[in-house]
Amino acid sequence: MLRDLHVRNLAVLAEASVHFGPGLNVLSGETGAGKSIVVDSLALLAGGRASGDLIRSGADALTVTGVFEPHGERWRAVLREAGIEEEGGEVVVRREVSREGRNRAFVNDQPVTVRLLAELAPHLLALHGQREELGLVEPELQRQWLDRSGGAAAAPLLERVAAAWERHRALAERLERLTGDERERRERIETLQFQLGELEAARLVAGEEESLRAERQVLRHSEAIVRALSGAHGQLSEEDGAAAERLRAAEGLLAEVEAWEPRAGEWARGIEALRQELQETAMAIGRRAAQVEADPRRLDVVEERLAALERLFRRHGEGSAALLEKRERLAAQLAELTVDEEGRQALEREVAAALAEYRAAAGDLSAARERWGATLARRVGRELAELALPKASLGVELSTRRRAASPVVIDGEPVEHGPAGYDLVTFTFTPNPGEEPRPLAKIASGGELARVYLALQVAVRGEGAASGATMVFDEVDAGIGGREAAAVGRKLRRLAGGGQILAVTHLPQVASWADHHFRTSKRVSDGRTYVSLQALEGNERVEEVARMLAGERITDLSRSHARELIRSGAAE
Repeated sequence: MLRDLHVRNLAVLAEASVHFGPGLNVLSGETGAGKSIVVDSLALLAGGRASGDLIRSGADALTVTGVFEPHGERWRAVLREAGIEEEGGEVVVRREVSREGRNRAFVNDQPVTVRLLAELAPHLLALHGQREELGLVEPELQRQWLDRSGGAAAAPLLERVAAAWERHRALAERLERLTGDERERRERIETLQFQLGELEAARLVAGEEESLRAERQVLRHSEAIVRALSGAHGQLSEEDGAAAERLRAAEGLLAEVEAWEPRAGEWARGIEALRQELQETAMAIGRRAAQVEADPRRLDVVEERLAALERLFRRHGEGSAALLEKRERLAAQLAELTVDEEGRQALEREVAAALAEYRAAAGDLSAARERWGATLARRVGRELAELALPKASLGVELSTRRRAASPVVIDGEPVEHGPAGYDLVTFTFTPNPGEEPRPLAKIASGGELARVYLALQVAVRGEGAASGATMVFDEVDAGIGGREAAAVGRKLRRLAGGGQILAVTHLPQVASWADHHFRTSKRVSDGRTYVSLQALEGNERVEEVARMLAGERITDLSRSHARELIRSGAAE
């Protein structure tokens, strides 16, 4: 649920804070009063595009802050993955946009990317506008709605089809490479053989370049290293007055007074431990000094090996580990291209088996879609009846699209197919009995499309569908009025049960069903336009609904009608 929203300097809205409640929240106001600004602000919180054009004239930056109380647990996983701490079950999202082009986003006061907002948004908000209703006419979106209506049974079927499609695609590509143009295949084999031979001849060892570079540094500076190590060894143990000798002398002096100074023995034993550790270090330095010697021939060998490795790195990729991985890939590709006739036949059998599995999986999915479509049509029909379309019906038709040379053949015809199967889903609409069903895209009016969209929401998601993310509808009632508008308001109220919906509307019949009503208003002062957002209660709400009914001239009759509408909505 969206609990609080604060907006500053967005378009003509200088500043507004609003507290939303559960259920149906309605925003109304005169045309041009900025109702859709609230939707625009929520789009920013959902990771939508932002630009300096959105900033109020005269301001340097805009800020939108939303406080959400999300349902479920998936949003927590998004926060944990991003390293963001939770704050007692609520999420505070803030978006800042400046005229200089700075675009900053925060979640729980921690800076995040706009991409993270987009990942988090589906768990907080579901924005629905007229563009989405129009998108409903797209076949791909209709297929998604149909699959969604299948509920829990849909996911394993879809996963099975996608996995079978991917397996067949990969095997078919292997077979195509193997049986393709013979000249191209031979050229590819020769290239692979050359590259593989070069890498095998190099006798690579993982990480050898690092050890060779370290050895080269020692060989290049061997004289300086021996001089420093020998000098350090002498200072520690060999020369007159060396550190070891001085420590031994100090130890002896302390031993002389141990009988009179209680702590002298403890100090002497500490110095003895230091002397032993120093002697071990001096011995190690001495051994290393004896090992290091100038060896021009070995330096030449190291330089040549490094030069050879670096030439390979430039051609094949940086690092011996990467070259070893490439050697394995090249060997696999070469083995694939040089497979014998028996191997080719085995691969052909694998491709055929994978195709059969895909065909079976896609067939099962198609059969399930037939069942889901019949159920969905009945459910939508019932919802349309409650949306003042009692004689209208929605149909779900499955078909295929022909594609020459496709390996998937349905009813004797090669068809287009993919990871979601081979079905082409078409929603048909019949506004009145006796009329021939026609594709939704060609027959439904704007008002009918809005109601079909709402009916689908309820039919697929169920009553109280807004119990998940907050659902936002931007003038979903456009193009309808009267009885139809009241039905839309009732449907929105039912859809919001147990959750939250924000709906921008210009219809009193919809506004009267609100659990919480807000009004945007516009005024001009000193040549500047100001928009305000106000929660309405009691008589203020009656006045707003009456204005929506009657326009600028509000009468006692329009007020009476407004009270009746509000009472009717509250009674259900």
